[in-house]
Amino acid sequence: MPRAETDGAPASPGLDLDPIDAFPARALRRFAGAVLATGVHACARLDVSQLPDGLVTDGLGRRPLLVTNHRSPLDYCVVVTVCRSGGRWPAMFAREDFFARTPTRLLLRSLALIPAATGRGAPDGLRRAGRLLDQGRVVAIAAEGRLVHAAERPDGLGPLRGGTGRLATQGADVTVLTIVGADDAWPPGRSTPRLRWRHRPTITVRAERMFFDPTATPAQASADVRATMVELVGGGT
Repeated sequence: MPRAETDGAPASPGLDLDPIDAFPARALRRFAGAVLATGVHACARLDVSQLPDGLVTDGLGRRPLLVTNHRSPLDYCVVVTVCRSGGRWPAMFAREDFFARTPTRLLLRSLALIPAATGRGAPDGLRRAGRLLDQGRVVAIAAEGRLVHAAERPDGLGPLRGGTGRLATQGADVTVLTIVGADDAWPPGRSTPRLRWRHRPTITVRAERMFFDPTATPAQASADVRATMVELVGGGT
């Protein structure tokens, strides 16, 4: 019998935490995608002119992993908006304790969010992501593992967590996708984005496919990803 659910507690190992793909969940994702895209365009100008043509429709590979930076609460909405333009929905990571209560858990599973644990539970989230990649589903991971403030990224990026390197060396088709300017529209620490219709900031999205030597270790793959991310965010930090 599952243990009692409490606010802030991690989800029980016995709970089903995989994304829900029934029709109501798919309908919710379509609705949520439209709402999130509208919200992005309401508070910022989204510049995707530097993305490769056909990136989301057929350029992400067979096991598509999007590796992103994380500067703003708006980043999730931007990734959904970019993927939605190509008819895809990204499975992204969210804090494990968000899944502790039944109503929230059902909502997050319907939005294809993956519980991200730390410590001993971390491999569970990566295994779940690996199964989704095997199905050809787009998985997006914030490589830094958390929202990084400007003072913590002197070269444009914070330290990377180990999950990106592990997924990359397990056969994921990696595309680095960087987001610059989202923290001007929704700075960290604010509960809502700034709404400045006449003077909206520009959010610039850039992307690059990456390929790894089969003998690369997770640490080497992570270092290569970080170097590419720093190059892509350069000039827009």
